[in-house]
Amino acid sequence: MSRRAKELIGTVVPDRWMAELFYRGEDKPRLVLLEELEDLDELVERGPDWNTIDRIVITLNRPSVEPVKESQ
Repeated sequence: MSRRAKELIGTVVPDRWMAELFYRGEDKPRLVLLEELEDLDELVERGPDWNTIDRIVITLNRPSVEPVKESQ
């Protein structure tokens, strides 16, 4: 669902993907939330220099759900 669609329906819907960009020379990764994976290339191209990327970890951003506890 695009950001515009989210705005139109007025519902809080979490972005689908989370990307951690690890750059050489930086202590912490840069965390990015994305709705579509195709948006990641634009973020990488904007910099810093893509030659300094060590790795990118992409994770499906699922809502955490507590397991249902059975009564005993």
